[in-house]
Amino acid sequence: MKKIKIILILLVLLAVLLSGCKEGEVQEVSKSPYLEGTKGIVAEFMDMGIFNDETKINEIYEDETFPIEVIIKNKGENEINPGDITVTLKGIYLGSFSGIVPQGELINKETIDMISEINEDGGEEIMDFTPGTDDAKYTTAFSGTSVDLDLFAEIVFKYKTEATAKKICFKEDLQDDSICEVSESKDVFSSGAPIKVNHAKESTAGSAKIAVEFEVENVGGGDVAIIGESFDTRYNKFAFTSSSDSKWECRAAGKLNEGRFDSAGKAKISCKLKEAMPEDTLYTEDLSLTLKYKYRYLIQESVRIKKE
Repeated sequence: MKKIKIILILLVLLAVLLSGCKEGEVQEVSKSPYLEGTKGIVAEFMDMGIFNDETKINEIYEDETFPIEVIIKNKGENEINPGDITVTLKGIYLGSFSGIVPQGELINKETIDMISEINEDGGEEIMDFTPGTDDAKYTTAFSGTSVDLDLFAEIVFKYKTEATAKKICFKEDLQDDSICEVSESKDVFSSGAPIKVNHAKESTAGSAKIAVEFEVENVGGGDVAIIGESFDTRYNKFAFTSSSDSKWECRAAGKLNEGRFDSAGKAKISCKLKEAMPEDTLYTEDLSLTLKYKYRYLIQESVRIKKE
Protein backbone atom coordinates (compact mmCIF):
# COMPACT_ATOMS: atom_id res chain seq x y z
CA MET A 1 0.00 0.00 0.00
CA LYS A 2 2.85 2.36 0.87
CA LYS A 3 4.55 1.69 -2.49
CA ILE A 4 1.30 2.46 -4.33
CA LYS A 5 1.06 5.85 -2.57
CA ILE A 6 4.62 6.72 -3.55
CA ILE A 7 3.96 5.79 -7.17
CA LEU A 8 0.79 7.92 -7.22
CA ILE A 9 2.66 10.92 -5.81
CA LEU A 10 5.36 10.56 -8.47
CA LEU A 11 2.75 10.35 -11.22
CA VAL A 12 1.08 13.53 -9.95
CA LEU A 13 4.42 15.40 -9.91
CA LEU A 14 5.18 14.22 -13.45
CA ALA A 15 1.78 15.42 -14.64
CA VAL A 16 2.40 18.88 -13.10
CA LEU A 17 5.77 19.16 -14.84
CA LEU A 18 4.34 18.12 -18.19
CA SER A 19 1.43 20.53 -17.90
CA GLY A 20 3.92 23.40 -17.64
CA CYS A 21 5.15 22.79 -21.19
CA LYS A 22 3.24 23.55 -24.34
CA GLU A 23 2.77 20.72 -26.79
CA GLY A 24 5.83 20.36 -28.97
CA GLU A 25 7.81 22.83 -26.85
CA VAL A 26 11.37 21.89 -25.89
CA GLN A 27 12.62 23.24 -22.59
CA GLU A 28 16.28 24.20 -22.95
CA VAL A 29 18.71 25.53 -20.40
CA SER A 30 21.20 28.01 -21.84
CA LYS A 31 24.84 27.26 -21.15
CA SER A 32 27.23 30.06 -20.29
CA PRO A 33 30.01 30.57 -22.86
CA TYR A 34 32.18 31.95 -20.01
CA LEU A 35 33.70 30.67 -16.79
CA GLU A 36 32.25 33.78 -15.12
CA GLY A 37 33.26 35.27 -11.75
CA THR A 38 33.60 38.74 -10.22
CA LYS A 39 37.38 39.21 -10.24
CA GLY A 40 39.89 40.67 -12.65
CA ILE A 41 43.37 41.55 -11.42
CA VAL A 42 43.98 40.56 -7.80
CA ALA A 43 47.03 42.01 -6.04
CA GLU A 44 48.63 41.66 -2.62
CA PHE A 45 51.86 42.59 -0.88
CA MET A 46 54.28 39.75 -0.31
CA ASP A 47 55.97 39.25 3.05
CA MET A 48 58.03 42.18 4.34
CA GLY A 49 60.36 41.26 7.17
CA ILE A 50 59.01 38.86 9.80
CA PHE A 51 55.28 38.75 10.56
CA ASN A 52 54.56 38.88 14.31
CA ASP A 53 51.56 36.66 15.09
CA GLU A 54 50.90 38.55 18.34
CA THR A 55 51.05 42.12 17.02
CA LYS A 56 49.75 41.14 13.55
CA ILE A 57 52.32 43.30 11.78
CA ASN A 58 55.53 42.84 9.79
CA GLU A 59 58.58 43.78 11.89
CA ILE A 60 62.06 44.94 10.81
CA TYR A 61 65.02 46.29 12.77
CA GLU A 62 66.18 49.74 11.68
CA ASP A 63 69.54 48.52 10.40
CA GLU A 64 67.95 45.83 8.24
CA THR A 65 66.70 45.95 4.66
CA PHE A 66 63.43 44.43 3.51
CA PRO A 67 61.80 43.64 0.14
CA ILE A 68 58.73 45.44 -1.16
CA GLU A 69 57.00 43.20 -3.69
CA VAL A 70 53.45 42.98 -5.04
CA ILE A 71 52.18 39.79 -6.63
CA ILE A 72 49.68 40.30 -9.44
CA LYS A 73 47.24 37.49 -10.31
CA ASN A 74 44.79 37.43 -13.21
CA LYS A 75 41.58 35.88 -11.91
CA GLY A 76 39.34 37.01 -14.77
CA GLU A 77 38.76 36.18 -18.43
CA ASN A 78 40.81 38.87 -20.13
CA GLU A 79 44.44 38.30 -21.07
CA ILE A 80 46.78 41.01 -19.83
CA ASN A 81 49.42 42.34 -22.23
CA PRO A 82 52.75 43.90 -21.19
CA GLY A 83 52.15 47.47 -20.02
CA ASP A 84 48.47 46.94 -19.16
CA ILE A 85 49.06 47.17 -15.39
CA THR A 86 50.61 50.02 -13.42
CA VAL A 87 51.37 49.62 -9.71
CA THR A 88 52.39 52.69 -7.69
CA LEU A 89 53.50 52.81 -4.07
CA LYS A 90 51.48 55.25 -1.95
CA GLY A 91 51.28 56.30 1.69
CA ILE A 92 55.01 56.58 2.35
CA TYR A 93 57.57 59.31 1.67
CA LEU A 94 60.00 57.73 -0.77
CA GLY A 95 62.75 60.09 0.40
CA SER A 96 62.77 58.26 3.73
CA PHE A 97 63.96 55.06 2.02
CA SER A 98 66.82 53.80 -0.05
CA GLY A 99 66.59 50.95 -2.52
CA ILE A 100 63.12 51.68 -3.98
CA VAL A 101 62.64 52.15 -7.75
CA PRO A 102 62.25 55.79 -8.94
CA GLN A 103 58.80 57.29 -8.32
CA GLY A 104 57.82 53.99 -6.73
CA GLU A 105 56.07 52.92 -9.94
CA LEU A 106 56.20 49.76 -12.03
CA ILE A 107 54.39 48.31 -15.06
CA ASN A 108 53.97 44.63 -15.89
CA LYS A 109 56.56 43.28 -18.32
CA GLU A 110 54.93 39.98 -19.18
CA THR A 111 51.73 38.63 -20.67
CA ILE A 112 49.51 37.42 -17.81
CA ASP A 113 47.20 34.63 -18.83
CA MET A 114 43.49 34.71 -18.00
CA ILE A 115 41.72 31.87 -16.24
CA SER A 116 40.58 29.02 -18.46
CA GLU A 117 39.38 25.44 -18.25
CA ILE A 118 42.98 24.25 -18.49
CA ASN A 119 44.39 27.04 -16.28
CA GLU A 120 41.91 27.63 -13.48
CA ASP A 121 44.38 29.72 -11.45
CA GLY A 122 45.26 32.13 -14.26
CA GLY A 123 48.67 33.74 -14.68
CA GLU A 124 50.70 35.90 -12.31
CA GLU A 125 53.65 38.28 -12.15
CA ILE A 126 55.67 39.60 -9.22
CA MET A 127 56.48 43.31 -9.25
CA ASP A 128 59.64 44.06 -7.28
CA PHE A 129 60.01 47.65 -6.04
CA THR A 130 63.39 46.83 -4.48
CA PRO A 131 65.33 45.11 -7.27
CA GLY A 132 68.77 46.01 -5.89
CA THR A 133 70.90 43.70 -3.80
CA ASP A 134 70.10 45.57 -0.57
CA ASP A 135 66.28 45.89 -0.86
CA ALA A 136 64.59 48.83 0.92
CA LYS A 137 65.99 50.51 4.00
CA TYR A 138 64.31 53.11 6.22
CA THR A 139 66.89 55.90 6.53
CA THR A 140 65.03 58.48 8.63
CA ALA A 141 65.77 58.80 12.34
CA PHE A 142 62.81 58.37 14.69
CA SER A 143 62.16 58.73 18.42
CA GLY A 144 60.85 55.98 20.64
CA THR A 145 61.38 52.27 20.21
CA SER A 146 59.59 51.83 16.87
CA VAL A 147 57.71 53.50 14.03
CA ASP A 148 54.75 51.99 12.14
CA LEU A 149 54.50 52.60 8.41
CA ASP A 150 51.40 52.00 6.27
CA LEU A 151 52.26 51.06 2.69
CA PHE A 152 49.64 51.27 -0.03
CA ALA A 153 49.83 50.15 -3.64
CA GLU A 154 47.56 51.68 -6.27
CA ILE A 155 46.63 49.06 -8.86
CA VAL A 156 45.51 50.35 -12.27
CA PHE A 157 44.82 47.92 -15.11
CA LYS A 158 43.11 47.75 -18.48
CA TYR A 159 40.36 45.16 -18.70
CA LYS A 160 37.23 44.17 -20.55
CA THR A 161 33.97 42.34 -19.89
CA GLU A 162 32.28 40.15 -22.47
CA ALA A 163 28.54 39.53 -22.07
CA THR A 164 26.03 37.60 -24.17
CA ALA A 165 22.23 37.74 -24.12
CA LYS A 166 20.91 34.48 -25.50
CA LYS A 167 18.26 34.00 -28.19
CA ILE A 168 17.03 37.52 -28.87
CA CYS A 169 13.72 37.16 -30.69
CA PHE A 170 13.55 38.76 -34.14
CA LYS A 171 9.81 38.67 -34.87
CA GLU A 172 8.09 41.05 -37.27
CA ASP A 173 4.60 39.67 -36.60
CA LEU A 174 3.93 39.92 -32.88
CA GLN A 175 0.67 37.98 -33.29
CA ASP A 176 2.67 34.88 -34.13
CA ASP A 177 3.21 33.01 -30.86
CA SER A 178 5.64 30.42 -32.26
CA ILE A 179 9.43 30.06 -32.04
CA CYS A 180 10.18 32.81 -29.50
CA GLU A 181 8.83 35.64 -27.34
CA VAL A 182 9.83 39.30 -27.67
CA SER A 183 8.66 40.92 -24.44
CA GLU A 184 10.56 38.96 -21.80
CA SER A 185 13.82 38.67 -19.88
CA LYS A 186 16.60 36.79 -21.65
CA ASP A 187 19.37 34.59 -20.28
CA VAL A 188 22.53 36.68 -20.06
CA PHE A 189 26.03 35.53 -19.20
CA SER A 190 29.06 37.65 -18.32
CA SER A 191 32.78 36.86 -18.39
CA GLY A 192 34.88 36.88 -15.23
CA ALA A 193 35.65 40.55 -14.49
CA PRO A 194 35.07 43.27 -11.86
CA ILE A 195 32.26 44.70 -14.01
CA LYS A 196 29.32 42.37 -14.68
CA VAL A 197 26.25 42.35 -16.90
CA ASN A 198 23.53 40.93 -14.65
CA HIS A 199 20.27 41.16 -16.56
CA ALA A 200 18.88 41.54 -20.08
CA LYS A 201 15.31 42.23 -21.16
CA GLU A 202 13.92 42.37 -24.68
CA SER A 203 10.96 44.55 -25.66
CA THR A 204 9.27 46.08 -28.71
CA ALA A 205 10.64 49.41 -29.93
CA GLY A 206 8.19 50.68 -32.53
CA SER A 207 6.92 49.19 -35.76
CA ALA A 208 8.86 46.00 -36.57
CA LYS A 209 11.70 46.97 -34.23
CA ILE A 210 13.00 45.51 -30.99
CA ALA A 211 15.24 46.67 -28.15
CA VAL A 212 17.32 44.95 -25.47
CA GLU A 213 18.14 46.60 -22.15
CA PHE A 214 21.17 45.39 -20.19
CA GLU A 215 21.83 46.03 -16.50
CA VAL A 216 25.52 46.52 -15.68
CA GLU A 217 27.13 46.57 -12.23
CA ASN A 218 30.56 47.44 -10.83
CA VAL A 219 30.94 44.43 -8.54
CA GLY A 220 34.63 44.97 -7.78
CA GLY A 221 34.18 48.17 -5.80
CA GLY A 222 37.02 50.01 -7.57
CA ASP A 223 37.18 53.16 -9.69
CA VAL A 224 36.43 52.95 -13.42
CA ALA A 225 37.51 55.14 -16.35
CA ILE A 226 37.53 54.94 -20.12
CA ILE A 227 40.91 53.82 -21.44
CA GLY A 228 42.87 56.89 -22.52
CA GLU A 229 41.03 59.19 -20.08
CA SER A 230 41.78 60.18 -16.49
CA PHE A 231 39.86 58.88 -13.51
CA ASP A 232 37.15 61.33 -12.44
CA THR A 233 36.06 61.56 -8.79
CA ARG A 234 32.54 62.58 -9.88
CA TYR A 235 31.66 59.44 -11.83
CA ASN A 236 32.93 56.14 -13.22
CA LYS A 237 32.80 55.68 -16.99
CA PHE A 238 33.26 52.79 -19.40
CA ALA A 239 33.07 52.23 -23.17
CA PHE A 240 31.14 49.48 -24.92
CA THR A 241 30.33 48.03 -28.33
CA SER A 242 27.88 45.38 -29.51
CA SER A 243 28.58 42.25 -31.52
CA SER A 244 26.83 43.92 -34.49
CA ASP A 245 27.13 47.71 -34.43
CA SER A 246 25.81 47.79 -38.00
CA LYS A 247 22.55 46.25 -36.80
CA TRP A 248 22.19 47.70 -33.29
CA GLU A 249 22.53 51.19 -31.83
CA CYS A 250 23.54 50.96 -28.17
CA ARG A 251 23.35 53.87 -25.74
CA ALA A 252 23.59 54.49 -22.00
CA ALA A 253 21.88 57.56 -20.56
CA GLY A 254 21.68 58.95 -24.10
CA LYS A 255 25.39 58.54 -24.90
CA LEU A 256 26.43 56.32 -27.80
CA ASN A 257 28.79 53.49 -26.77
CA GLU A 258 29.63 55.15 -23.43
CA GLY A 259 28.20 54.50 -19.98
CA ARG A 260 28.39 55.93 -16.46
CA PHE A 261 27.74 54.17 -13.19
CA ASP A 262 25.38 55.78 -10.69
CA SER A 263 26.19 56.17 -6.99
CA ALA A 264 25.16 52.54 -6.40
CA GLY A 265 27.62 51.31 -9.05
CA LYS A 266 24.95 50.41 -11.61
CA ALA A 267 24.22 51.43 -15.20
CA LYS A 268 21.83 50.50 -18.01
CA ILE A 269 22.64 49.98 -21.67
CA SER A 270 19.83 50.07 -24.21
CA CYS A 271 20.39 48.53 -27.64
CA LYS A 272 17.79 49.28 -30.32
CA LEU A 273 17.47 47.72 -33.75
CA LYS A 274 18.43 50.36 -36.33
CA GLU A 275 16.14 49.25 -39.15
CA ALA A 276 12.68 47.73 -39.22
CA MET A 277 12.56 44.00 -39.76
CA PRO A 278 11.32 42.77 -43.15
CA GLU A 279 7.94 41.08 -43.34
CA ASP A 280 7.82 37.51 -42.00
CA THR A 281 11.10 37.86 -40.06
CA LEU A 282 11.17 35.12 -37.42
CA TYR A 283 14.39 33.81 -35.86
CA THR A 284 16.56 34.03 -32.73
CA GLU A 285 20.11 35.32 -32.45
CA ASP A 286 22.49 36.08 -29.57
CA LEU A 287 23.46 39.68 -28.82
CA SER A 288 26.86 40.29 -27.22
CA LEU A 289 28.44 43.34 -25.61
CA THR A 290 32.09 44.15 -24.99
CA LEU A 291 32.79 46.62 -22.17
CA LYS A 292 36.27 48.17 -22.12
CA TYR A 293 37.70 50.19 -19.24
CA LYS A 294 40.59 50.74 -16.90
CA TYR A 295 40.14 49.83 -13.27
CA ARG A 296 41.75 51.18 -10.08
CA TYR A 297 41.89 50.14 -6.43
CA LEU A 298 44.25 50.21 -3.43
CA ILE A 299 45.82 47.47 -1.34
CA GLN A 300 47.48 48.07 2.03
CA GLU A 301 50.08 46.51 4.30
CA SER A 302 51.95 47.72 7.40
CA VAL A 303 55.50 47.32 8.63
CA ARG A 304 57.04 48.24 12.02
CA ILE A 305 60.60 49.54 12.09
CA LYS A 306 62.16 48.68 15.46
CA LYS A 307 65.28 49.88 17.24
CA GLU A 308 67.74 47.27 18.47
